[in-house]
Formats: sequence, C-alpha cells, structure tokens
Amino acid sequence: MRITIVTGPWLPVPALQGGSTGRIWQGLAESFATQGHQVKILCRSYPGQPNQEIRNKVTYIRRGGLPQSTNIYLDLVKDFAYGFTTFPTLPSADILIINDFWLPAFAATFRPDAGKIVIHAGRFPKGQYRLGLYTGVTRFVALSRVIQQGIAQEYPAAIPRMRIIPNPIDTSIFSPSTSPQLNRTEKIILYVGRVHPEKGIHLLIDAFSILVQKNFQVRLKIVGPIKGTQGGGGEEYFRILKTKAQGLPIDFVDPIFDPCKLANTYRSADLFCYPSLAEKGEAFPVAPLEAMATGLVPIISNLACFEDYIQDGIDGYFFDHRSDHAVQNLAEKFTLAIQNWEQTMNIGQNVAKKAQHYSYEQIAKVYLDDFAELIN
Repeated sequence: MRITIVTGPWLPVPALQGGSTGRIWQGLAESFATQGHQVKILCRSYPGQPNQEIRNKVTYIRRGGLPQSTNIYLDLVKDFAYGFTTFPTLPSADILIINDFWLPAFAATFRPDAGKIVIHAGRFPKGQYRLGLYTGVTRFVALSRVIQQGIAQEYPAAIPRMRIIPNPIDTSIFSPSTSPQLNRTEKIILYVGRVHPEKGIHLLIDAFSILVQKNFQVRLKIVGPIKGTQGGGGEEYFRILKTKAQGLPIDFVDPIFDPCKLANTYRSADLFCYPSLAEKGEAFPVAPLEAMATGLVPIISNLACFEDYIQDGIDGYFFDHRSDHAVQNLAEKFTLAIQNWEQTMNIGQNVAKKAQHYSYEQIAKVYLDDFAELIN
C-alpha cells in the first residue's frame, strides 16, 4: 500500500522540541513502513532538516511551510497558499492522509491519483465542515467521540464516512518503573502540558494550596512551555501563577522534549493532574495517557474527550471544572486519592495495562485495516 501523509504548513517532522503531534505522525509512519507499506511524509521545511531523507524506511519530503500565528484569518490565508502550491507536488498513492484546511479540496478536485483522501480531525470543528470543501473526502478520522459529534453536527453527510481512532503513545518508552512502587510520605503531583489559562493551571495551584493548608505532605511539579510562541499563556499569566504559588512547594519546570526524560519525570511522580478547561480545545490529549502508561492515576476535569479512555473511579478521578466550587472539588479528589493510597496504587497498575492498548503498533493496525477497506 502506498501511503502519503501531509502534516500541513506548520509542523516539522520528526518533531523539533518535542511536539506531540509530530511524534505521533513519525511513530505511525514508521509502524506503517515496518509492516511493509511505502510511506511518504510531506511536511514543512525547517532549518537543520534536509529537504528529503529516508529514516526508518519512511521518506520525508520537506517543502515550504510557514510559522503559525495567533490570527486565525491570517493563518487561513497562509494555509490556502500552502494547499495551492502543495497539491501539484503530491505523489501518486493509494491513501492520502491530510491534516490541513484547504488541501483536501484541492487534492479531490485536481489530484485523484494522489489516493483516497483521509482527513485526520485532531481539533474540534469551528465551522469549516459547513463550507462544502470536503465532499471528495473518503474518510474522516476523529480522535474522540466529541470530535465525531462536532463534525456530524456541521456536516451530517460525513457520518457514514467517519471512524474514531485515538492518538497512540510510545509504550516502549512510556511504561511503569521496573522498581517496586513506593508509598512515599511526600506525594508529588505532576502536570505536563502547556502553561496556559485554558489548561486550568490556576485552579490546580489553588486546589494544591488547600492540601498544604490541611497539612498534607505534597509537592506540585508543573512541566511545560510558558512562552506564547510555544503555546503557553505568556509572561503575564505566568506572573499570576507565580504569585499564587508564593510560599508553596511548587516547582515550575521548562518543557521536556526528550521522550525518555519525560517518561522518567512521570515515573518520579505519584499523581497526575490535567485540569483542562478547554471545552472545545481538547481532542484526545496524550499527556494523561502517557501518565497512565507509567502507572500514574490521572485526576482530570470532566471534559467529554477524557471519557473515551478514562472511567471515573476506575481509571482515575474526574472533578467538576464547571462548578462554582471547582477548586474545592479538585482538592477533594486529591484528598480521596491520597487517603486511599492502596486503592490508588491498584488503579495505577490497572491503567498502566490499559494504556498498552494505545501503542503505535496497535493503533497503526486499526488505521491499516481501515485503509484496506477503503481501497477494496
């Protein structure tokens, strides 16, 4: 099978500075190639990366590309230019996977030899499916049920062409410690992700302060980018967080781009918290899944996207982030997990096993089976 993956104008692959989306496409492409398929990735050019190379049987073709801005309308214009200049360069293939706004329309109209078009929907739809651009798309892959439902509302004709296929993780790296799990006196609570208001870090710090006031022996570690250019909330938001954290045992850590070092960071913690407030900004966050794979119990907001792989009280704990008492509710979940530590450790062992079902190999097989169905 000949498979082409187009990652769009913004994303370098292999990912520089750790971006999870770039890691995911690299891992899936290598899994496709390992199973005997011819795989090419079209991605943005980037200083220090060659225009074309073969790595682990995957051909990388790098052309064009632009830096993403914070202005959605400007980015749509940039993306139009990218799609218009990219479609003539598409190689002939059986399957064309696209993570891009305009390119599916250009490819369906002008390059039917480029393959059956598969849109990888990794963001909640924002009206684009109503525009009639995607009539030529063969498959819509949604990362979660909430994304599937959003697409269905905007474009009901897509319903019979949709599949839900979650993000994978590298389970060869993200795995439990080989040493016995210790019941440490001081519990380390970990957050990994963008340090941005929509991620709810301010709620996390406020809830953590309640634990400290109640004399719990805890420490909070917040790992992730702060700069707006890296997806963070910027210096002003960071200043607010630092003020809240004053006098508390809280460590702010720069983003960790090395997957092995990141896995060790997960293993050094006792609980994981992902208090996202992004009702329509989360598709299928991989950080909670990576944490689960290392044996950490996730404490998360009750966004619909988490329901695809976490059951409250079984695989982790949900807190009501929409409530006027969200901070107290989050603190109560921490208290529940810490005071029932034997149960928490049992949950950690179970979620580590569950996360193994999201390996690159297993998710790649789901994709390949679906591609074979589309071709045949």
